[in-house]
Amino acid sequence: MFDIGATELLLVAIIGLVVVGPERLPRLARTVGLWVKKLRGQVSSIQRDINRELELEDLKRQLEARGGGLKMEDITGEDPLGLSQTSTTTQAEKNERSKSE
Repeated sequence: MFDIGATELLLVAIIGLVVVGPERLPRLARTVGLWVKKLRGQVSSIQRDINRELELEDLKRQLEARGGGLKMEDITGEDPLGLSQTSTTTQAEKNERSKSE
């Protein structure tokens, strides 16, 4: 993430020791460490969410690109009974009609 070398860390430690003092420096370092840990956790959570959304979008594009197969509505549960397609009849319905005639 950051390109910090050993000399930079030593310089920051010396400045921190002079400015904060030897009594409060360990507590300050611990607090900063906890903040960094929380920040990294939040960043990794956001990255996981973004990756999950990208994967879902990719799957959606793949499903829609196949055409006559499943549509995203079939998987997500929107219109699960296919009520919006009132004019189309299924092959099973056609077979039943031909048997009854």
